[in-house]
Amino acid sequence: MNAKHILMYTIIMDNIGFLTLMQAFDSLFPIGAYAFSNGMETYVQRGIVTDKNTLSEFLDGYLHILPTTDLGFAAKAALGENIEFLDELCSASKTPYELRNCSEKLSTAFLKAENFLGNYPLLEKYSQSISMGKCKGNHSIAVGIFISETRSDIRTGLQMYCYNLLSAMVNHAVKSVPLRQLDGQKALSEAIRKIPSAAEKAIGIDIDLLGTSGFGFDLRSMQHEKLYSRIYIS
Repeated sequence: MNAKHILMYTIIMDNIGFLTLMQAFDSLFPIGAYAFSNGMETYVQRGIVTDKNTLSEFLDGYLHILPTTDLGFAAKAALGENIEFLDELCSASKTPYELRNCSEKLSTAFLKAENFLGNYPLLEKYSQSISMGKCKGNHSIAVGIFISETRSDIRTGLQMYCYNLLSAMVNHAVKSVPLRQLDGQKALSEAIRKIPSAAEKAIGIDIDLLGTSGFGFDLRSMQHEKLYSRIYIS
């Protein structure tokens, strides 16, 4: 195989990795993410997120903490940090019960789906660690492992994951407020511009800072457990 063929093969494999990530982060990927609002339902019911502007403010705040929460854990897992340690730290940092439960359920579904779709030894090892009780299972960590297994550019993978998280929040807000689809997309479009810097911060964040979250988000998630009526599990 000459240099030209090697280059073409590399490009093809890079594209496959990118497309594989696109499939995994698609809103239609069957892991049940649509059932979890991650506190958004509470923000809507309490009149905090009511229109495009307040949704934009919410997304700004959410983006601010992501490098030390789910995006940060995904980055460290993709970079090869100790998975058992990351898993324990991630579970401990999710103070609200519903957020821990959401992370574990999405992790289980994600691992089951990806291990069915392809051969991913590190994901399989993580699944076994969960089965043996060594890990609880967290979606962000499973995502980070998956990014490394696809041999994709870590920055691209984290940006796609970040977009997936923001898009889900917008979708929940549009349905719950309700908002015009265009208003939701406008808020998302503005937030997209900040995704690259959030991913970069997640990659460089000191591991001692992982788990530093916004108490407002945690409180709304806790309050969700006591809502009189609700649509979402979290």
